[in-house]
Amino acid sequence: MRTIGSRDGSAKAASFQTGAEKIALVLATILVLVAAGGVAGQTTTDVTIRSLETHLKLYPQDFKSYDALGASYIQKGRETADATYYELAKGALDKSLDQLSSGPAAASAKTHMAVVAMSEHQFEDALRWSQEALSLGSGDPSPWAIVGDAFTDLGEYERAEDAYARLGDPLHPENESNGLAYERNSRLAYLHFLKGDAPGAIKLMRAAIALAITSHLPVENLSWSQYQLGEICFKSGDLRGAEEAYTAGLAIDPNSYRNLSGLGEVRTAQERYPEAITLYQKAIAAVPYPAFAAALYDLYVQQGRSEDAHKQLELLEFIGKLNPLNQRLFYRELALFYADHNLKLKESVELAKKELVVRHDIYTWDILAWVLFKNGRVPEAAGAMDKALALGTGDALLDFHAGIIELQLGQSERAQKLLENALALNPHFHLVYAAQARQTLRQLADSDARTGSANSPAARSPNLGGSFE
Repeated sequence: MRTIGSRDGSAKAASFQTGAEKIALVLATILVLVAAGGVAGQTTTDVTIRSLETHLKLYPQDFKSYDALGASYIQKGRETADATYYELAKGALDKSLDQLSSGPAAASAKTHMAVVAMSEHQFEDALRWSQEALSLGSGDPSPWAIVGDAFTDLGEYERAEDAYARLGDPLHPENESNGLAYERNSRLAYLHFLKGDAPGAIKLMRAAIALAITSHLPVENLSWSQYQLGEICFKSGDLRGAEEAYTAGLAIDPNSYRNLSGLGEVRTAQERYPEAITLYQKAIAAVPYPAFAAALYDLYVQQGRSEDAHKQLELLEFIGKLNPLNQRLFYRELALFYADHNLKLKESVELAKKELVVRHDIYTWDILAWVLFKNGRVPEAAGAMDKALALGTGDALLDFHAGIIELQLGQSERAQKLLENALALNPHFHLVYAAQARQTLRQLADSDARTGSANSPAARSPNLGGSFE
């Protein structure tokens, strides 16, 4: 659900009042850029950034405009997944807070600082910034969204739900047609999914999308909302619903790397492999995410294109270790890839444990369990897997991992139930592991027929679920 940073914080729209002269200057800048052809190929966000930068050269004491510039850099970061924009956002927000760091007017910049911290996986910092914003008494409840996000990544789900419940208009609590209701519903949808309520999650996400449309949110946010709906549908085994959501996301933004990759996953499940490869190629051309390179690697292996697969392996490691920020952002992706393919297994444990230092959600526990299993540390893996399954999340890959670990422990009856669960949830949940789940169940059934017990050494072969190759 979170493999490509799907919930990296939502930039609160910064509003600020300026004098007529300042407004005229910003508008004039935009008109000049349009007349000069300077906006060709640029987004609305690009134009806003350039106009604010020009404005601030003339009015460097305008703390509200620095806050607005920071918010625009955050939006650009969301659109491009380029972490450089988050650093630029911090610089602009620092300048805003240098001029005004206390009082209600500073709450917006501190909220945006919290969004940046979330985007860089600094979850404790995100919690601190958002709580500081709330303490200033601005009356704006939007920082509660970031409080909830931080608690979600820290694995404190009840506290997250309490925070999201505060996302409403305190003066008009009955008002359900505003941006705050969108922020609440889209986040609660994810929590409902984690707690095993996929129908409730889908209902909330569709309500959030309707609110996003009526609230005229930016294109990227609308597209992201469709992606989130698609993810929930796919993990719930609703390929048609997932395809419809991803396609809708691409209709909103044809360059949406998230929806390109999501539709690639659907095409993989449908065994339309050439189409899946093309979609992932487009996604990685837009944004070089390790998860996209990993998906292409597996598809190339499946298609017998070993040279192309090797190039994706090199790209994946290059992206994941490009700089300290990338290393921190992609611990999970690298750890999972190494474990899946029996590569650098000791390093995979180190990466997963580094992730656990900062993030304690169920998916971090799942990856830790899987890498421990691949390193032969099966009892430790089972302990971590218990934490991954604690919420009863309906995710076939979680059940598959748990089933293979239980099988290795000799708990064949429980393993069988988990593997059957995985395939019942989504019979196409993974390019390789769905077939391995079916194979393992056949081996268990054959062993039971031969010996009267599914707990034979053959049924507990360490190779089951062990590798893609």
